[in-house]
Amino acid sequence: MDSPEEKIIAATIGCIEKYGIDKTTIRQIGSEAGMNSASINYYFRSKDVLMQRVMEVIMHNAFDIENFKDSEKLPARERLVCVLDGMTAGALNFPNITKAFFSDLLTKDDPEAPIVKRFNEFIGILENELEEAYPEKKADDIRRILVQACSATFLFPGMFPNFFAVYPEIDFSDLASRKTYVESLVNRLLPD
Repeated sequence: MDSPEEKIIAATIGCIEKYGIDKTTIRQIGSEAGMNSASINYYFRSKDVLMQRVMEVIMHNAFDIENFKDSEKLPARERLVCVLDGMTAGALNFPNITKAFFSDLLTKDDPEAPIVKRFNEFIGILENELEEAYPEKKADDIRRILVQACSATFLFPGMFPNFFAVYPEIDFSDLASRKTYVESLVNRLLPD
């Protein structure tokens, strides 16, 4: 059974996705959680504290390599395709959560922001895997490849999904189209 805190966090995530982070209110969260506003304030003291905790939970879940445990045994290039495809699907399935992650970066450009740190930890895990699989490549080159791949897959399309609307051959909502895009990108960045 979920604790009251977990119930509030789940309700907040639902509200952020439904209304956007800026338009989510304590009253909406309370309604979604089946609680009153006073209960939410009792557990989290303020909306800011609640939102900070929710973003920590979301970041931990979104950038968790364990989400891709099924792909651990795949060759490095195939694993990278699987991870990027999964991250892209997640970004597109939860557009307001994705925007909530990066909204501060768009306005404050803080290199010490928690999302930057978590993203870099995630990239570091992939970097280690690729360094092992491609010992002939320099670490700087692998990091560049990963940043390019993440930017072209889940980061940019997640933040600006309508940007690709003029390219019907790149339909990120279609599994086959998205996979073709990701495979093509990875093959160009990590050629045989």
